Amino acid sequence: MASKGDGTVEKLANPAPLGLSGFALTTLVLSLFNAHILTAGSDVVIGLAAFYGGLAQLLAGILEWRAGNTFGYAAFFTYGAFWE
Repeated sequence: MASKGDGTVEKLANPAPLGLSGFALTTLVLSLFNAHILTAGSDVVIGLAAFYGGLAQLLAGILEWRAGNTFGYAAFFTYGAFWE
């Protein structure tokens, strides 16, 4: 929770759905590409991995750290760094 200057507390959104969906979708698309089910090209996988699997998970990890969730921070930030 973030504290405002006037003493009230502002509740932040849970970043876990962003991190989990980034991990799940990126892993699914990479697996489909490796199994030759998805034949759209490697640029689709690379773009998804860089932006949704990488940047979105790094952001989710930073937001988990701000929320005080060490496990979520470590998991999302590590996977985000892997995809970057």
